[in-house]
Amino acid sequence: MEHYDFIAIDFETANRNYDSACSIGLAVVKDLEVVATYYSLINPDTAFDPNNIKVHGITQENVKDAPTASDLWKDISCCFGPYAVLAHNAYFDMCVLKRSFPFLYDIDFKYIDTVSLCKEFVPGKKSLANCADFFNIDMGQHHNGLDDAVTCAKLAISCIKGYGFKNLGELCFALPNVKINQFADLDPPIAAVFHKPKAIPTYGKIRPRDVQRDVNISSISQDNFFFGKSVVFTGELRISREEAMQTVVNLGGIIRSSVSRKTNCLIVGEQDLQVVGATGLSTKERKALELNETGAADIKIINESQFWEILQGEVSNE
Repeated sequence: MEHYDFIAIDFETANRNYDSACSIGLAVVKDLEVVATYYSLINPDTAFDPNNIKVHGITQENVKDAPTASDLWKDISCCFGPYAVLAHNAYFDMCVLKRSFPFLYDIDFKYIDTVSLCKEFVPGKKSLANCADFFNIDMGQHHNGLDDAVTCAKLAISCIKGYGFKNLGELCFALPNVKINQFADLDPPIAAVFHKPKAIPTYGKIRPRDVQRDVNISSISQDNFFFGKSVVFTGELRISREEAMQTVVNLGGIIRSSVSRKTNCLIVGEQDLQVVGATGLSTKERKALELNETGAADIKIINESQFWEILQGEVSNE
């Protein structure tokens, strides 16, 4: 079998359920070059959410004649097992892989989040677009599975070369914040939200006071990361702001609309550069950084990948 350095992967989904993969992109890297790519639409045999269609442009009609995940397996099975698999915000893509391809439960491999690789290099937001811009990578069409997979691969290559290392392994062991995960250890939920939000009145923007806890407070573990903490959101996540807020509230968190000295956590999603400017920092994040720098507060600034890891219990409440 030919030896490759690693595989980069990207999925798009039909809805918020992890078993709804509707496209896959793969980029194969050898000797720090992208040497092969693969792309396919996938028929997930499920309904498409209009919000997801707005992101990637794939519709039910587009996939009606596309292969299913089972059909695709013969084409891509060789990519899983011997090679490390990389993805940007890898928790999402690994959950989609495991839920949409359930026959992978008997297969194990190492996977790495390129967000953690880019932390040592890229200032500001670690979104795929911002990281690509920092390394002058032409990312093609964002939210196209193949273009995003190739961009992810090139980010890793840029980080490896930037540090003067020969391969991915040397880079990972040299950087303190890089976690090498085992796919077999991942036990993803059904969907990208842990608690179904209650019906909330429609406003231009969701207000924290409109999100009410829908579980009994006595059933919530006080040891969880968000219990009793004041939490603020900024930017867009892969799920709606309402769902993210509801999840935190149901864990005992307290949602606030603005950053102050009493804020404990700021959850940072992807920012619109046309709104926040070239720095990629929203007003909320700038204020959090200022309060931290002056010693007026100790606000944990958490990106989306870390947010999901916390919800999965991979980050303890210290």
